[in-house]
Amino acid sequence: MDKWSLNKLEIKAINSEINENIIRSLMTPVASRKNFKYNSYVVTIPIYFYRFIGIKENEEKFYTDIAKLDRELRALGSLYLRVSDGLNRDISISIQNAISDVWNRCVKDGNIDSEQMFIFLDSNNLFPKIKNVTLSKQIKSNLRALVDYYLKSNKDIDINKFKIMMNYMIHWINHYCKELFDKFNYSEMNPKVLFYGDISIDEIFFLIFLSTLGCDVLYFNTNETGSFDKIDKLNYFSREILYHKRAKIRPFPETINKRVGTAAFKAKKEIGDMLFSEESKFYRPWQFAEYRVNAVTLKTTYEEIFIWAKEKAYIRDGWNVSNNEVYIPNIFAKVSGTHDDIDKYWKEIDSILNQKQVKFYNKLPITAPIHMEYGKFNEVHIMYGDSSIDVNKMINSSWWKYRELRTGLQISIAEKINELCTNPVIINRENEDFSDFQVEIFSVLINLDTSIMQMLQGNDYPQEVPKIVIYNNEKNGNLSFEDCVMLAFMNYMGIDIIIFNPSGYNDIENYIYSDLYDVHILENMRFELDFQKYDNKKGFFKRLFKRKGGRP
Repeated sequence: MDKWSLNKLEIKAINSEINENIIRSLMTPVASRKNFKYNSYVVTIPIYFYRFIGIKENEEKFYTDIAKLDRELRALGSLYLRVSDGLNRDISISIQNAISDVWNRCVKDGNIDSEQMFIFLDSNNLFPKIKNVTLSKQIKSNLRALVDYYLKSNKDIDINKFKIMMNYMIHWINHYCKELFDKFNYSEMNPKVLFYGDISIDEIFFLIFLSTLGCDVLYFNTNETGSFDKIDKLNYFSREILYHKRAKIRPFPETINKRVGTAAFKAKKEIGDMLFSEESKFYRPWQFAEYRVNAVTLKTTYEEIFIWAKEKAYIRDGWNVSNNEVYIPNIFAKVSGTHDDIDKYWKEIDSILNQKQVKFYNKLPITAPIHMEYGKFNEVHIMYGDSSIDVNKMINSSWWKYRELRTGLQISIAEKINELCTNPVIINRENEDFSDFQVEIFSVLINLDTSIMQMLQGNDYPQEVPKIVIYNNEKNGNLSFEDCVMLAFMNYMGIDIIIFNPSGYNDIENYIYSDLYDVHILENMRFELDFQKYDNKKGFFKRLFKRKGGRP
């Protein structure tokens, strides 16, 4: 069947059982979900509409999990809507005037004529134009059905409150639906809405409406259930998961708290005890060569970059080895601006460059443009499930270019490719279809430069941590999408990454979610500053004359 042919059918949405792995459930294409089916007229789309009330365990884990969920859903681009401060209520004057005319025609003697109301709404062009003609019609019919259901199940309707609710419904349908549904392929990824915090009755009504059109909807409230019982009294449209622990609603978390703070950082920020702390040990060379790699990215102060960068991995906070896996504490930081004392700035960069296993780039981009590897991706992509990649099949494919690396390293590389494609930390700036976005990331990662692979092959995990150092002065090009995919991958592989940008302009911020790295801002922003190798003699004489000048 043609990719989009099911979109000619009418949607019948059914609420399905979600499993403990919420992300995996949501990222499963609708055609791979239980009870997906279609005939000549209707496509049955299994959706998830769940309300999570309270907190299952502790608050920090709850907010880490919801931030992770949000970040991974953002990779879907326009198919994802997050609401953490209520729906938009800025109704245009033109819509208000048109709706006011509708009310004058269809409300008589305190009664609402819903049939006339929808005729007038349509004739006043108050519904959005969506590419899918069948869906455009269903938007109207589903809203009509919900309105009739609401009017019949609520005997004492306050006409003025109902008018306000319908005003917002028409506004939200125009404001949100076109973007949510234009790229909705009925057999692949469906739209998703995450609503966090307090919710009004009219917002509940809109969420129910979206769910009838095939949207997954998740509602989170740490404190109370809200007013769902006033509209969905029998839990017909949604299901409720109640947890015993309740807490005051906090602002939506914008970063994921999974990184390890160093001792100085945590003393400065007062964020608790050290994680993954172990005593120093002596290891044989290449003792963990076949172990799987996990990065534990350090969250540091600026000064600590230059302290921890000199330390071997097993000395750093967060080093751990267990169950044939090694956890490498690494640095991922951007330094914006320079010191007032420019020599100090060059000296600090020089202290990093003089260490072992450092790759320095001051001409950008680093990575050559790639062509889209659809054929290779389709060969290893698991069609049914959570859009992941068959790691073993990829490693054993004829085109796998990393087969000369040691086996354990190949497995780690393949697993990180799968992780970055399935749950991207790269920003989907162009709002591509998720499958196309996956292919773009995949295409970069299976074609990495030989020098990058040599850096990984030469990494004896407990010892000196290899480093990528980038100097970006806006004269020498800029970091590309491909570069940032490569950097995210190398971060996942436990490599130190430090970017010096004297102008402070955005580079990785354009492509990589900000919770992956630290940004340290220095005193001065300098533009088009050419890189200079630190001159130790010059620094010596500068200090000498400074001392002489200070004598009486």
